[in-house]
Amino acid sequence: MHLKSVTYTSMARLDLTEQEVVEIHRTALRSNALDGITGVLIFNGTHFLQIVEGGPSSVDDLLRRLRQDSRHQALEVRDERLVDRRLFGGWSMELVRVKGRYIEAREQVSRALPGDLPTAVTERILRMTEAISGTVELPS
Repeated sequence: MHLKSVTYTSMARLDLTEQEVVEIHRTALRSNALDGITGVLIFNGTHFLQIVEGGPSSVDDLLRRLRQDSRHQALEVRDERLVDRRLFGGWSMELVRVKGRYIEAREQVSRALPGDLPTAVTERILRMTEAISGTVELPS
């Protein structure tokens, strides 16, 4: 059986509250478990980076719902592929909060990711974390 894996980034609504972030995570945990979707959600205060994996129709339905969610905008699919196995099988949706600065974010993401992830996947996640974190880093 093939699974679908999608990685996307999006920008959080400027006035997104802490309570809304908590609700996003809570809803993802509940809905994804019912839909057979696993993955990770990384949030740096301004941007989301998410990898979701599951049955192709379930992932496509989730993407349709995410595109209509007013709590974020500019959703851009960065990677989409069929896979033979789950990389985040133990997580219905893990939330990893990171600092805006890339060095801190890289360390936080590295510690949070499952240790058995393929190196290429880990590197892809870290590159995308750098991309979303680089847009919020202020000059010193």
